[in-house]
Amino acid sequence: MSFAVLYLPLVAEFGGSRAEVAAVQSASLLLGGVTGPLIGAAFDRFGPRRLFQGSAVLAAAALVVASRVTSLPLLVLTYGLWGGLALAALGSQTNMTVAALWYPAARGRAIAVVDLGTAVGAFCFLPLGQALVTALGWRATLLVWAAVLVLVVVPLNAFQRLPEGQPADSPEGAAVGHDGVAGPRRGTTLADALGSASFWWLAATRFFGACAFPVMNVHMVAYAIGQGIAPATAAAALGAVSLVSLAGRLTTGVLCDRIGRAPALTLTYTSAALGVGCLSALGVTGASWWLVLYVALYGMAQGSSGIVASARAADLFAGASFGAIWGWLTLAVGPGEALGAWLGGKTFDVWGSYYPAFGFVGLTLAAGVVSMWRVRPAPRDPGSARVR
Repeated sequence: MSFAVLYLPLVAEFGGSRAEVAAVQSASLLLGGVTGPLIGAAFDRFGPRRLFQGSAVLAAAALVVASRVTSLPLLVLTYGLWGGLALAALGSQTNMTVAALWYPAARGRAIAVVDLGTAVGAFCFLPLGQALVTALGWRATLLVWAAVLVLVVVPLNAFQRLPEGQPADSPEGAAVGHDGVAGPRRGTTLADALGSASFWWLAATRFFGACAFPVMNVHMVAYAIGQGIAPATAAAALGAVSLVSLAGRLTTGVLCDRIGRAPALTLTYTSAALGVGCLSALGVTGASWWLVLYVALYGMAQGSSGIVASARAADLFAGASFGAIWGWLTLAVGPGEALGAWLGGKTFDVWGSYYPAFGFVGLTLAAGVVSMWRVRPAPRDPGSARVR
């Protein structure tokens, strides 16, 4: 998410259009999505510790090289493609997989708590990134991020592991497989998942959510600056979205377990749509308090897509192949995020306004809700808990 504070400095340095510069982030997001099956297979093969540590080192190297490039195409290759590949393994796909496998009795809440790290990281690093870019430039900022990956992410993941086993009377009513991981159905394979209609509706849910949120996360700072908001304030607002999402993620997790996956997503996406409406009102009225409402409403929905979708996927497909199955579901995320990030910049280039992009966000949020309601409950074994 720190690309948002690099965006305008990159436009100024390389002289490209906003769509061309946004393509750097689009490349990163796209690669992060299309490599989902590869990352899922690596997760199942190597485990989280080796995967996370190796990816952090690879991402740090990409940022160091990106800090030395002299052209936009080279930035796409280094930051976008190389960095996107490495950072993908450190994202929500793998972390939510770990949480889903450790806590089958409370998946929504467990995933939400783990995902608080995403919100805290954005809240801390967006304002810090803006300060570093202002004081030192974007190149030095990339070196700071590289140092964080090596000095913080690598040593912390020395403790990362998967559960050794779960009892056969887990709330999923499942038997424990040869690897000690319980699932709702013995022997659920990737082929079984790909043959399920629920898999494809989940993929559609992930795609539409991935289209919507990057439009705001990449372009909100530039939009706010264009409405007369100071750059530091705009970056702080984006960081505040992540702070509010601490409460939003926890609320989403609780709602997932209490009222069900689809109702929870409906409520969070409605909040996001109202927040986008508030940001539009900022441009119409010029009243800065609309930005505060945007932070509150949109922040409550930030991160909800992954929490709800991963909990629902684990309801249906948890087992020895869950890493690979979730990886294939993640294929839908990269194209959606790349489209959303690029479309925001293209909209501004063509119409001189972000309002058509905001309308696109509303439509894709609605489509995501419809898709989630189409995901049908998995058949229950005798004695299993109700899965909504």
